[in-house]
Amino acid sequence: MIGIFFLFILFRIPYYLMDIPITQPELLWQLLGERLAAGNLHFVDTIDSTGPFSAWIYGLNHILFGNSLTSFSIISFLLILFQVFYINELLIRINAYEEANYLPAFIMVILYQLSFDFMTLSPALMGNTFILLALGQLLRLTAINANPVPSILLMGIWGGVAFCFHFSYLALLPFLILTGLLVNGFSFQQLNLLLASYLLPIAFCAVYYFWKDSLSEFFHLYVILGLKIDRLYHVEIKDLLYIFSLPLALALIGYFSNNLTHRMNVNQQKQNQLFLFFLLFNISAFFLMERISPYQFITIIPAITYFTTHLFTISSKRMVRQTIAYGFLLIIPFIGYSWVFYQKNETSFKRYKIDLSESPSIPEETAVMVLGNNQNIYYQSKVASPYLNFRLTRIYFDGMSEMERKVRIYQDLKKESPELIIDEEKLFEQWIRDIPFFESHYQQDGPGHYRKIR
Repeated sequence: MIGIFFLFILFRIPYYLMDIPITQPELLWQLLGERLAAGNLHFVDTIDSTGPFSAWIYGLNHILFGNSLTSFSIISFLLILFQVFYINELLIRINAYEEANYLPAFIMVILYQLSFDFMTLSPALMGNTFILLALGQLLRLTAINANPVPSILLMGIWGGVAFCFHFSYLALLPFLILTGLLVNGFSFQQLNLLLASYLLPIAFCAVYYFWKDSLSEFFHLYVILGLKIDRLYHVEIKDLLYIFSLPLALALIGYFSNNLTHRMNVNQQKQNQLFLFFLLFNISAFFLMERISPYQFITIIPAITYFTTHLFTISSKRMVRQTIAYGFLLIIPFIGYSWVFYQKNETSFKRYKIDLSESPSIPEETAVMVLGNNQNIYYQSKVASPYLNFRLTRIYFDGMSEMERKVRIYQDLKKESPELIIDEEKLFEQWIRDIPFFESHYQQDGPGHYRKIR
């Protein structure tokens, strides 16, 4: 593990040398942490679809470290190390392979080099930690004949925690139910225990927001509108295929080679089925994702690791094994590095990175409210807006009556008091019509620009 630790550090160095710009999601998480640290309540004072647990982590991180990208990198580095060590020890404990070794940890570290955004503090990465803990409890049920109740209880709790970190991890619930019924043969009582324990973390969030008199906002913005919001493509489908096609192909080869060349016992057959279902359900989570980018698919790494490890054991000849290992060691990181080089020269990368070339010149520390999806403006100014996710804000406002919307706009303008309002969607005049506060405090000084009267 010490060697794998230094190997991980070595492979991260090229990404630091590439001078990768900050991405739009990273800026959003920084702004979210800043607003929570200032006392604003998530889903009430800030309209955004980030999971409540993730938002609280960003708020705490801002208090402790200012939400710097360095803190993002250090915390994500520690989380990835934990995930690598945990999966390797788990596969050893359940006797997934004929020999106990650190090959899964080696493969998993290499797979984390597929994309630079795997190594940032995303809600997907934080939630993936608890996805793996839930998966570990599920896999333990295939290897032991002890009382399954504690494992089922923890499985549900960790799954619910993962959902509170990242909305698309809702796909884990049908995975746990299906595999519990088909693979592990859950009884009706065990299935009820799983569902009840899954709801415990969600109930904790509900009680917290009920205490803050904002329970309806929590359910409406995170649960209900989370299924309705349009997907934002930071990268194209061809980019995802370039990154994940080879690893998925290797995993597929490993799956068939394991079925055809190895005689598996009953527990190993169950493990093979569980990881296949796990891979399929995590790919299907695409339909629950609000933003399409590589880091959203970080949960498929453990399943690919499991099947690819079987690929390394196809031959008993040492030369063949070494050829596969060195080829894997060179090709997989090359995919990640080459994709970054390619994207930095593509205009489409502007949909993912913070690009100031097309943003208006605004003096620093100007309090700005942007009514649109252009978050680049917040990078060089002070955010004075609760509408960090304008796509969600628009759906939220469309569901209100005209009077409710006017009251909300009035309250937000009075509280935030932005010096400059940039209306990119041409909706502001319609929203603030007949609001005396706006007419007496702001004047238009350009197309879509409203400046506060001093």
